[in-house]
Parts: sequence; structure tokens; C-alpha cells
Amino acid sequence: MLRNLRCLRPVLINTIPIANQSVKSTLRSSTVLKKVRICGAFDTRLCHSRKSSSADHHEKQDNDEEEPITDDDIKALILEESLQFVSKYGWSIDALSEGAIAVGYPGVAHGMFERGGGDLLHFFVAKCNRKLAEHLAEEAKQIAEHPDLPKKKVSHIIRDAIEFRLRLIIPYINHWPRAMALTAVPSNTLEHFKNLSILMDEIWYHAGDKSTDMNWYSKRLTLLALYKSTEMHLIQDSSPDFEDTWKFLDNRMADLNTFSKSTSSIGTVATSMGDVASAAFTVGRNMMGLNNTNR
Repeated sequence: MLRNLRCLRPVLINTIPIANQSVKSTLRSSTVLKKVRICGAFDTRLCHSRKSSSADHHEKQDNDEEEPITDDDIKALILEESLQFVSKYGWSIDALSEGAIAVGYPGVAHGMFERGGGDLLHFFVAKCNRKLAEHLAEEAKQIAEHPDLPKKKVSHIIRDAIEFRLRLIIPYINHWPRAMALTAVPSNTLEHFKNLSILMDEIWYHAGDKSTDMNWYSKRLTLLALYKSTEMHLIQDSSPDFEDTWKFLDNRMADLNTFSKSTSSIGTVATSMGDVASAAFTVGRNMMGLNNTNR
């Protein structure tokens, strides 16, 4: 299916004329090829035209196919394609430039991303979080549909979720230290902690957490410490299939389970961090608009 964009405002620099560039759209589940014409105007409008052998049906088909394409759609398309270049260029504007070229935009399209490689990193992390959420939801669905299957313990759900999530970064492991360094850049810090908070919420939600007291905070702080320590071990691991990292994770889980026997649950391990840590966590979530403690 081909469509023409007569006037689509480029967010980048509008001094480069581009005519009839083909862009592969991965924004929807179906595989669609969109023919893009970009001019230097500041208006964004979708102009459709699908060639038809019958002139009588031409207008109706065009109306049916009309869809607005937003700047966010274009960014998502470029970011998705840019991931394949991370292995060569790292989390950089070079990877973004190559990704833009791959979908028919000029290399200067990296100017759409104010944080450069940081935007690419956040896109990848959010994508990984969604994959984990889908994985955990599918597991829960299988258990619900087959009551005869043994239910996983909370500790096993958490442990397996951490491994699943960390395995998603293995294809980029050589560039992950740089990724971790990027999260410390002030312009990236807020979204980094937002993504971490979403990850912690997702794991505890599927582990059955329903706490609304101080344990809600301590559970997430404990899980965050466990996840980040295992991540640090992963980037230094040279064992086959990162076996040492998974052993490290098992040992840390065992330590938490042992300690939790002297408390009410695994989630109370970090309670001793006190009100200051919990208050800071609350402030951070409020700043990010994630102040819903139901999940």
C-alpha cells in the first residue's frame, strides 16, 4: 500500500529538499510501505493517493486510507531502525543517523533527538520493559488456563523476571557500560529512573504484590538493588552464557530469602533504610508522574 505525504513538516532541518522517499512503516502490525515526500513547510498534513484502475473508486479508497503521521511516529520509526546500528556505533548520534538513512530520511535526522544516544537508549529500555510485561502476562495466562500447573513462588517469579529482562541487553553487552554511563547524564536521569520504576512495578505486580504501606517502597528498593547489582555483574561476566551472573543472582536471592525468614516477608528486607529513602523515592515518582501505588 503506497501513500504520498505532500507536505510533512520535518522536525529536523528544512533546508534539505527530499523527494519521494520510501519509508518502511513498522508503526502498525501490518507491513505497509509508505511513500514520503518531505518539503520545507511548517504545516503537517497527510495527503493520500492510491492508484486504482477504476477512477470511480479512487476517492473512496483515499478517504479510507487517510491516517495522520505524527512527529512521534517518525521518531519511533527511526529509533527502531537505529537499534541495529548500536553494535557498530554504540548509543550515539551516528547510530541514529544510520537508522534515519535506513528508512529513507537524511542522516541529519538525528537532530530530532535532543538527547542523542540517550533517546535511543530510553527507547530500547522501554521496549525491553514492555517485552518483560508481555512475558509475565503470558505466564500468568498459562497458569490461569491450566490450574493443574504448579504455581511459581514469589521468589522464583522475581528471579526469572530479572534474568529474562537482563538477557534482553546481552545483544548490546559490549556497549552497555556506555549505556549505564549515559543514565548518569542529567538530561537522561529522570527518564532513567522512570523506566526503572516501571520495571520494578511490573515485576512486583506479577509477583502478586498488593502492599500499600511502607513495604511497597522497601520492596521496590530491595528489588532495584538486586537488579542493578546483577546488571553490574553481567557486564563483567565472560563465562559461557553468562552462567556466573545467574549463579550470582541465585546466591543473592538465597541471601534475601534467608534474611526474610527473620522478618515478615522478602519485601521488608530494606525497611531499615528508613523514612528518608522512602520519602526520596516518593518525591522521585511524583516528579515523574508515577504516584499511583496500586501497581
